[in-house]
Amino acid sequence: MKRIYSLSALVFILVAFCGILSVQAQTIKKGDKFWDGETLWQVDAIWDNHQVFMTGAGERYLLLGQVKGKAGEYKILPYGDAGTQPIRYAELGWRVQYIRQDGMNFLVVRKPKGDAMWTMMLTSDNEDNCYNQQQTLQKANWEDVVNNTLLNTPYLWDISREQLRLMRNEILARHGYVFQSKDLRDYFSKKWWYKPAANNNAVKLNVIEQTNVELIKSEETLGPGLHPADGDEPYEE
Repeated sequence: MKRIYSLSALVFILVAFCGILSVQAQTIKKGDKFWDGETLWQVDAIWDNHQVFMTGAGERYLLLGQVKGKAGEYKILPYGDAGTQPIRYAELGWRVQYIRQDGMNFLVVRKPKGDAMWTMMLTSDNEDNCYNQQQTLQKANWEDVVNNTLLNTPYLWDISREQLRLMRNEILARHGYVFQSKDLRDYFSKKWWYKPAANNNAVKLNVIEQTNVELIKSEETLGPGLHPADGDEPYEE
């Protein structure tokens, strides 16, 4: 019988606490498993001490090459059919960063300008448990998870662009960010917890919050018809 995780159990697995947090580089190892919200990837081999070969369900393959002289930095390499995209919309040569923060390890696929567009969480769970955790995340109130849980792109697929904009800006609002857009000012001024900061330069995000902001923005600004929830034009900041 499949085990259904409670929200508290999910948060225990995925949460990174605010405060003074350290971000350190990590090395991918043979046998590691990464969940991206859709596929459970397993590291089957490390070739020549710097190429990471990963497989996922449905005969999916992902090859990463470690960037020389940059700890925790990889890039997507061609494997098999060069036209295959193992990660949605990611292209060959795009950077993959391995982050370790307070014991939570994850990969971040970044676009050429640096914004996160995909995340992959290191896990010891099997595929069934990963799917159960994903379902729990999907059912959770987004306001309860957007600031303290590392999100993944499949989680964002069923959310409209308008809602994505609110999610992205709520991360900032929780730190008192003062918005220029009137609709955002009006929306967050009604929240009991919103306390505008004296200076936006004082607003600091931890690595989880920053990754979530970038991840949401990447999904929000896809071209028309590419975001599964709707085919409208991307919303403006």
